[in-house]
Amino acid sequence: MRVVLAIGAHPDDIELGCAGTLALHRAKGDKVYLLILTRGEASGDPELREKECRESAKILGASDVFLGGLKDTMVQDGRETIDVIENVLRQVRPDLVYAPSCKDTHQDHRKTGYAAMSACRRVRIILLYEGASTQRDFCPQVFVDIKQSFETKLKATRVFGSQMNSHNGGYAKAVKAIEGLAKYRGYQAGVKVAEAFEVGKFIFEV
Repeated sequence: MRVVLAIGAHPDDIELGCAGTLALHRAKGDKVYLLILTRGEASGDPELREKECRESAKILGASDVFLGGLKDTMVQDGRETIDVIENVLRQVRPDLVYAPSCKDTHQDHRKTGYAAMSACRRVRIILLYEGASTQRDFCPQVFVDIKQSFETKLKATRVFGSQMNSHNGGYAKAVKAIEGLAKYRGYQAGVKVAEAFEVGKFIFEV
């Protein structure tokens, strides 16, 4: 059994980026924890967004959800954010961390990625996921076949109903785009659907 920690800046980031992979971890008996740095208050009612986050976590079988208490749209990559991440690291001691790619047009995603790389420097494996605002120069080296967990990913992403009509339907479009992206990454990897990751750090064990 491995311990897995997934880090996101907002509720729904993790689901869009790596929910299929997390569901596979659970199916194999791994323990999964989620750390959400903000409550997403810039895009809606933070209490509702937290409720949706916890509902999604149940779908994914996460053991616990940690909320970082940082301000939405104002996440930094310095000491404050690193301290939040390190506090959770001490509690769960993950073998593997998933975090947002630093190649992202949203400042919270980008800085969460940088902070995670600093905070998780002693973790043996760090994989960086993509989302709806990831830049075109995202260059994955790792692909995960999520055929067996694709429906779980869709179910988890659709929990965030409060976001479906926000930003002129931007989240609904993002969910649709993520479905298409899974097929595209699957095509690249030679499978039906996949999630793709950049390698932040990977210590290969022979």
